Amino acid sequence: MRDAQVDGSTEDSRPIVHHTLARKDDPKTNRRDKGIIWPARHLSRDIGPRPPGSSGERSASRFIEKELRSLDLEPESDRFRTPVTTAWSKSIVHLALVIGVLVFPASSHASFALVCIGFVLFLFEEHGRSPFAWLQPHAQSVNLVTRIHPLKKTERKLVILAHMDSPRSAFYYKPGIVRLYRTAFLLDSLCQILIFMLSTVLYGGYLLSMEQDKLSLLWNVSLVVVIPPALALLGLLYKSILGKATPGGNDNASGVAVLEQIARIYSRRAPHNTELWLVFTGASDGDSSGLKRFIHGNRAQLKGAYYIVLDQVGHGFPVCYRREGRLMPFRANRQLLNLARRISDMHANYGLELRRNFLYLSEGYQLLSRGRKAMTVSSRDKSRYPRYWRWRKDDYDNVDPRTLRLSADFIQAMVDNMDRGNLKKK
Repeated sequence: MRDAQVDGSTEDSRPIVHHTLARKDDPKTNRRDKGIIWPARHLSRDIGPRPPGSSGERSASRFIEKELRSLDLEPESDRFRTPVTTAWSKSIVHLALVIGVLVFPASSHASFALVCIGFVLFLFEEHGRSPFAWLQPHAQSVNLVTRIHPLKKTERKLVILAHMDSPRSAFYYKPGIVRLYRTAFLLDSLCQILIFMLSTVLYGGYLLSMEQDKLSLLWNVSLVVVIPPALALLGLLYKSILGKATPGGNDNASGVAVLEQIARIYSRRAPHNTELWLVFTGASDGDSSGLKRFIHGNRAQLKGAYYIVLDQVGHGFPVCYRREGRLMPFRANRQLLNLARRISDMHANYGLELRRNFLYLSEGYQLLSRGRKAMTVSSRDKSRYPRYWRWRKDDYDNVDPRTLRLSADFIQAMVDNMDRGNLKKK
């Protein structure tokens, strides 16, 4: 990894957080990074898998609450019910479309209705709104929120979030196979659009008494096109039934570790004009229930606030997502992106990249789709996908303490520059 050195400038336009990436086997480096690596090690190695609503997630929340209280902070816990996974909901959506195609010879009316319903619900899923979340098994989860008040008058509010739970895995998340993930999703989406169009033509032809040979031809084409959604359905069922939660080292014990480091820094020296909200959300893999609960319960207090989401910041160099979403991407807040660019331009050794998040619907996407001023900070090496993304090897060894330190320094630079009034539109 490259050396990241940031010089300590006192000018108002410059970041003020600085660190040098040293060798991983340097004993001094290991002693220095022990504090920031400890939460990630405890969560991913000692506690282990933390799916939404599990005992592991509750153990993680108790550990984080204890750590925050040791810093003389007063975290507030908010318990709520959450679906344990969204894979069942996505399976139902795909099932409606597949059945709709298959039943056309028996009932064209039912076929068209099922295809239309399945396609509309698919759009809801891809917009971060799981329509059948209420039908899935539920369990109790928790959010932890702590606030650091500024020394002077509050001019802005900044919310920094990291989710405590770890995601479920499946066979298609393994290295090698995961490289086909984006292609498979695009093919699945394209086939669903084609099926909707073919079903519309089929139903219209049936109502207008189209020749039976032509109807049969269109239906046979639909049977071929429905193969990718049917395979996607099998994959989702596999994840629902056999999928197990990962240890969640990079996803997202790393985000928790960096957020705890930010809490440690600003519990000792509060910002001057920025009110900090540090939020550890639960059930990110359960339809982002924790985040939705938080923004709904604090919408009046956090009107106009800025949000920074920490997600998978444990391996590589910092990455900011400029766009998030698959079918309907949303652009990250322009002011936060511009500030991130300025920090990177002044201190190029951060290695900051701006990427588009196509892989999954993160908490940043949930915020952006609801009109919030948000940006997601992650980390990545040269590969397109995070190392061991949603795989069983995403454990403690998948987290690099040097990357955690660099990510914490970058977030601290963002906070300090915002506090000094350097958040500009251009």
